[in-house]
Amino acid sequence: MKEALAALVRWSGLGWGVRFLCARRRATIVVYHDPDPAVLREHLAYYARHYSFTTLDTVADAMESGRWGDLPPYPLVITIDDGHAGNTRLEPLFREFGVRPTIYLCSRIVGTARPFWWKTPAADRIGVEELKRQPDTERRRRLAEAGDDPDRDGAARHAMTWSEVAALGETVDYGAHTRTHPILIQCDDLRAAEEIGLSRIELEKATGRPCRHFAYPNGDYGEREVELLRAAGYRTARTIEPGWNGGRADPLRLKAFPVSDDVSVSWLTVQLTGLPAWLRGLKESLRGRRAASAGYPAPSAGTAIPAAPLRQ
Repeated sequence: MKEALAALVRWSGLGWGVRFLCARRRATIVVYHDPDPAVLREHLAYYARHYSFTTLDTVADAMESGRWGDLPPYPLVITIDDGHAGNTRLEPLFREFGVRPTIYLCSRIVGTARPFWWKTPAADRIGVEELKRQPDTERRRRLAEAGDDPDRDGAARHAMTWSEVAALGETVDYGAHTRTHPILIQCDDLRAAEEIGLSRIELEKATGRPCRHFAYPNGDYGEREVELLRAAGYRTARTIEPGWNGGRADPLRLKAFPVSDDVSVSWLTVQLTGLPAWLRGLKESLRGRRAASAGYPAPSAGTAIPAAPLRQ
């Protein structure tokens, strides 16, 4: 049924209409995590037919200079979160399609055997969504007591090594995704500042390259986080709020479309309309209203889109 709906949306012309009206003169940013090369090849081939690949630096240059018209029609930026070990398999595709993505790294996880905490058995047992709603110190305590301390090496490496980061650096740019991927709005002021500011310093030291771009873990942020990013000197920060970015967009609140790593091209075209994210937001909003009317606290979320497993 899902694929049938996707095919209907695709061949009805809705995808073309949204792309023409919304993406022709505004930047589209897509978000991946650990895609399979075969799936990403199909996605990149689709993008190559309908968009013009560009980079975050080029978009930032256009915003800062006021020369937005210098961007090509249908500008599209590929971003990848976390720095998964599997990202190294994608390098031939980047060369083949002439795309230079931005990979957002967690500076205290890359180059170590520390786990991505949401991928651990302990997180599965406790519940990833429950852990996202916990204060940061409580989340870390519960994971450590359950046998998967996020601040210690685990049994298997989840992230790239620094040598892999260096090798892949010929075809990608790197941004910061904090040091350890906490939910920033659940951190106290000191830890939030360290996760945002020190991640940039650590990445610049490790890579020998400027680190000017940031992605909010799980998409959760508030005014405090924006001010900390501004103080740390970042050029851009990417959310996962669905939408397109024009020349007057807030560079520290860039909108983007999360794309499922294993999605078909038909469903990809649906995700790029923003409809799935909008429906998820509507569903969560209605759920929150029902909870409030029944006297229960509404689910918390740091952005307009509710927390979901896709949003790591």
